[in-house]
Amino acid sequence: MKYLLITILFLAVSALTGCAGGGSGSSTGGIFKSEDGGRSFESHNIIDEDSTIGRSDVLSIAVDPSNNDVIYIGTAKDDFFISVDGSDTWTKGAAQLVGIRNIVVNPFNTQTIYMSGMHEGRGSVVRSVDGGKEWKRVYVEPQDGTNITAVVVSPINGDMIYIGTSGGTIARTLNAGDSWENLYHAQQGVNELLIDAGDINTLYALIDGRDVVKSRDDGVTFESVRDLERDYETEKLYEGTLYSMTVSPSVSGVVIVGTDKGVFRSENYGQSWIPVDVIASTIGIPIHAIEINPHNSNQLVYAAAKAVYTSVNDSWAITDTTSNRTVDVIAHDPVNSNVVYLGLKKVK
Repeated sequence: MKYLLITILFLAVSALTGCAGGGSGSSTGGIFKSEDGGRSFESHNIIDEDSTIGRSDVLSIAVDPSNNDVIYIGTAKDDFFISVDGSDTWTKGAAQLVGIRNIVVNPFNTQTIYMSGMHEGRGSVVRSVDGGKEWKRVYVEPQDGTNITAVVVSPINGDMIYIGTSGGTIARTLNAGDSWENLYHAQQGVNELLIDAGDINTLYALIDGRDVVKSRDDGVTFESVRDLERDYETEKLYEGTLYSMTVSPSVSGVVIVGTDKGVFRSENYGQSWIPVDVIASTIGIPIHAIEINPHNSNQLVYAAAKAVYTSVNDSWAITDTTSNRTVDVIAHDPVNSNVVYLGLKKVK
């Protein structure tokens, strides 16, 4: 049996008054920041001396790759917030969206930003070309109730954007949202879209809680990972309900999923999966957030309920958020390898 050295770390949480929506209360949610590679975190929720974002449910985080002091967060009910000082303070923006599940920054022109969420009950994608000051709706769903649940930008073409919807549609624009083409329609909602950094023609889609669908030809054809022909004696599938997914920032074919039965890793585009040797007490808890460190493809960070686990060689550093909310999103600073952000939300 493999034994793990476990380091227990505790989160320093300051009691801040106020919230984005008015009133007062402790900062139990919002954003937390680590400056030591995920070993410890502190809340970074201040708007001003009277208010914070501590009661906002954070669904998405994006850091400007050309200026990592600029950070955008999307929330469930409070539109979005922007920080220009590395998350020390926040200013509320006005994209006219709720349920902002995704924020992506064009890596070639970081003044161009895309957000997805609900506008007057309909799933929408909005675009800003001035760093978030003004927004234009570039995609809208035809009916109420369907949200845009996944957005990813091509690593080689900032005008090529892929989206997935809660209705199962995967679509793409080649011209920054001016027009769109349909690529695929799944039987259930698309929870996440990722491009394989080592093989940019490969796109992965996390479908509902049961499947990963992949395209190896830049969206021309798709196939279900569950339905691949495999030798079940030697090529196992992941187990449990799927909640999160990440891909290697440098190695092609490496995809990792978080489920309610652990964490599973594939090194051959989803053909076979092996369980990651996680802390046993996290098995049975839905893994809502998981991320491979973009600066170190051997380091994995995942969240189980109110705790965060960062791999350190053959051990796990464990951080207690001391919050009554669940970690829903993990984001690494693209410039500073020591900085990691958490977004927390209420989970029913």
